[in-house]
Amino acid sequence: MRIAPSPTPDESAATPEESVETTPDDGAASPGDVSRSAERRAEASDGGGFDRALVVVHGMGNAYRSQILLEWAEPLLGRMDWLARDRVIGADERHGVEIHESDLSGDLPIITATVRYPGPRAQAAGAPSDEDDDVEQKIAIIEARWSESFVPMNRGQIFQWAVVFMWRAIWRVLDLFVGTMVLVPWYTLVQHWTKGPDEPRALPRLVDLVIDAVRLVVCTIAFAVTWVFLVLLSVVLTPILPLISPLLLIPWFKNAAQSVIDGIVESIGDVAAWKERPVRASAMRLVVRDALARAKELVGDDGDVHLFAHSQGAAVATFALFEELSPSDYNVNRLTTVGAAVVLLGRDRWLGRPDEYRPVAKWIECNEAAGEGHGVTWANHWAIWDPFSAGPIADTAPGRRERWRNAYFPGPATVMGPEEHAVHNTSQPFLDHSVYFENTIQVVEPTARLLLGPDFPEAPVAVTQVENRLSVIDKKSLGINMLAAVAIAAILPGLPGVYAAFATLASWVAGAIGFVIGIFPGGQDVAEAVPAAIASASFVTDPNGLGPWSWLVASGLTLAVLIWLNQRLSTLTRRSREWDRCPVEPKDWLVLSSIPRAAYVFGAFVCIWLAIATWSRPPLEWLLVSAVILLIVAVFVFVEPLYSPVPVVVAARAGDSAASVMAAAAIPAPMRLRDAVRTDEFTKDLAARRRLLRPQGWRARVWARWFHDWPKTAAQGPTPPPLSAASAATPRPGRRR
Repeated sequence: MRIAPSPTPDESAATPEESVETTPDDGAASPGDVSRSAERRAEASDGGGFDRALVVVHGMGNAYRSQILLEWAEPLLGRMDWLARDRVIGADERHGVEIHESDLSGDLPIITATVRYPGPRAQAAGAPSDEDDDVEQKIAIIEARWSESFVPMNRGQIFQWAVVFMWRAIWRVLDLFVGTMVLVPWYTLVQHWTKGPDEPRALPRLVDLVIDAVRLVVCTIAFAVTWVFLVLLSVVLTPILPLISPLLLIPWFKNAAQSVIDGIVESIGDVAAWKERPVRASAMRLVVRDALARAKELVGDDGDVHLFAHSQGAAVATFALFEELSPSDYNVNRLTTVGAAVVLLGRDRWLGRPDEYRPVAKWIECNEAAGEGHGVTWANHWAIWDPFSAGPIADTAPGRRERWRNAYFPGPATVMGPEEHAVHNTSQPFLDHSVYFENTIQVVEPTARLLLGPDFPEAPVAVTQVENRLSVIDKKSLGINMLAAVAIAAILPGLPGVYAAFATLASWVAGAIGFVIGIFPGGQDVAEAVPAAIASASFVTDPNGLGPWSWLVASGLTLAVLIWLNQRLSTLTRRSREWDRCPVEPKDWLVLSSIPRAAYVFGAFVCIWLAIATWSRPPLEWLLVSAVILLIVAVFVFVEPLYSPVPVVVAARAGDSAASVMAAAAIPAPMRLRDAVRTDEFTKDLAARRRLLRPQGWRARVWARWFHDWPKTAAQGPTPPPLSAASAATPRPGRRR
């Protein structure tokens, strides 16, 4: 959403092509560009229908042209290329993705590509076959950008509305957090304690009890602190929000706060327009409808259209698809929502009308009208710390709670709803909502496999469950390291000798800057510039000058370094699983990935204990007691990612039809990590990848020798990979060369 005193709708949403005569502004297409773009798309369509079209819809906030298209097209096409070129299924150099058109500045941004992968003969043999066996899929990805399809509300209107919305959002966030932070540990404790003597256990009963009890206590305290903080923040903001717009009339306040306020307005202004202005909400839905119509043109009568929507875009797309359109008219057979604010935002509100919205009931109604086999398959991905989606989609609050519990502790399903995928993005509430496109294992790859079509082999169930579990451990470690970094950065500058070392380092840096300044002519010489530079930063270069500001600066710099290091290490461990053709065995990966977590967690333990010893100077016996307590907590925090529950997929339920029963039966039973790695599926898949291992470069060869016993494991020729039950079935007809 744009912010302007008198904004006008985006030219791509309101101006016909033939009337565009003005000079285009930033991001707009000239008439010649629009014409050439239309011609290129017409040529692509005339040259042959697309097998599949993906329409991506952005979420709340001001989205520039092609932003959401690039956010999702790049990871999806990258993953499809990686999957299609997997030598375990018989791929070679001719397979992969070929991009035909990448029109990012036209009136309707679009990317078209062809993906080629091995056919059934190559898949069965685990070795390349001839080109006649290949399967080709033509894919189009289209952007539906609605953020500039309407005139924004003014700041006063937005902040008046934001008070009520803020409280509703806060209570939904607290409801999600009490589940994730309190109920999950409680249900886990009860489940472990009530296990029968014949049921398998990962740990002895008393060890389980200690771990579960510590987890419950620590997480309950953390939730209490979070609850108090969020409620107090809401209480403070309630009288302030309505006054923000009038306060902007004061010059000094406007200069100090306008950029921050404009950022807030850009984030929530679209939400206010969706809820409070039905005409503008209709303009948003029109953009989605036009994109679906274009997708239908590209795929013709035989192709499939896949609607993919994020955040507020999920509310816009869901309402448009099920309330205003007939999905079968647009060949829409699949809806994927990520971080969906469908329940939070609901539908537009007319004065004097109820705004109750039951999206699941409308979805079921549309599917029943379409008939068996012609409905829309709906999958919903929500991050466990995402404050906007705040859990599964259902038409009632008790229904959402049941489906949320079934994601962690599968049980009887009585509530209707889409297929639910609880995912781990970053384990950080302030980031989880905006980075679904970076979640390769849990979001990107499942969507990429759907775009590849039914002829692409399914991954072995055991392999999928192992990778999902390791991905969750990695994301939990990222969050734990972040909390530990905050504790270390807050305490470290105040420990004896630490600030003096920091001040010495700061003096060296300031002196180096002064030296560089001094060697240039026209100013101070080096002898004068170095002391002057050190003196100018005296509040951080004085070894005896520790105060509130210098402490804050030292903590901020320490935190920045620790966060950067944490992100780099997390990227390395994540890529070693997601993009390595032959990843290391899970036990080796767990050891390697635990080293950074151990350093962060026990670093925080040492800092806290030294702070207690230095600042409060307790008696020796109490100092030892505090060390024992802190050590127990540190050990628990370190092992928590390894033993905490991992969410499972909750099957879609649209009544008691055969389709719902089959959907539930298709969800594989969850396996423990150690059981999954011992299955024939997993061991055969790893063996096949080791036989195909051809490391390039000395680092890769050293890595292969250490973790894969290369070249011994590559001595034998490739053998057929293990196929899942679905992949082993008779292949369905696809487009062949």
